[in-house]
Amino acid sequence: MGDLWWLLGLVWLVLGVIGLVAAAVFVGSWWLIVWPVVTEARRARRAGDPWLPWLPRADGSWGPLTANRWWSAMRVETRGGRGGLVVRWGFWLVQSALLTFAAGVGLWGIGRLVVLGVTGR
Repeated sequence: MGDLWWLLGLVWLVLGVIGLVAAAVFVGSWWLIVWPVVTEARRARRAGDPWLPWLPRADGSWGPLTANRWWSAMRVETRGGRGGLVVRWGFWLVQSALLTFAAGVGLWGIGRLVVLGVTGR
């Protein structure tokens, strides 16, 4: 009987580690994608310039929403029209909303599995 309890404890430990890793992936992906959108939106609002995240910085570098090669299509050298601004902010807002929803559903699912494992219901 002692070996069975040891095995059951090991299973719980492995499942706990998997759950923590999955939660870290959900929270980490949210932190890497959504948080820069929030900080850039706040920075643009403080400056009163909605084009600020898409323009090069004073030192010539790019902000987090345009820094890598996949998002470089969002870069602009000068301020553009309303349509370009709507496309840029719209893309990031939709992505942020979808990722927030997905992370919430994932974390809820992990929590539900924990409850199911503990209570059996």
